[in-house]
Amino acid sequence: MANTTFNGPVRSENGFEQISVDSTTGAVTTNLDVDTSGNITTTGYVSAYDNVTDITAATYSVESTQSGAVFTLNRAAGIVVTLPTAAAGLHYTFIVGTTFTGAGQINTDNASDLFSAAQGWAVGGIIRLKATTAAVWHCEAFLHGDGTLATPFE
Repeated sequence: MANTTFNGPVRSENGFEQISVDSTTGAVTTNLDVDTSGNITTTGYVSAYDNVTDITAATYSVESTQSGAVFTLNRAAGIVVTLPTAAAGLHYTFIVGTTFTGAGQINTDNASDLFSAAQGWAVGGIIRLKATTAAVWHCEAFLHGDGTLATPFE
């Protein structure tokens, strides 16, 4: 295949795709697709810095090597997420997905219960956690809930 260099915008009326072809079977896999509406679908990372992991299991243990990752919480029955021991600079982002309607818990050095019937259920939001020292997690959260909302952290 030839390489082409463009000077100016590349335009398409029918989207763009990046594909790979299996050398044995010839099967074509679409790795990146930009459809005609501008929606992006990829099998890779969102960027070189953030890997998105969809959590649907009842429990999930985050590894220190996943620092910088983005996680979506998508389990109707709730999720318990356990973070590694705090070390300065570790940071994670959790997005409360649309299918998350159960109780949740993020286990750090001190457990934080999130979203129970008494506190109001989460219907969306984002939670960012960053270890500022070897013993302290900083938490920033923008949460959307229903019912009678109380503090989500105990």
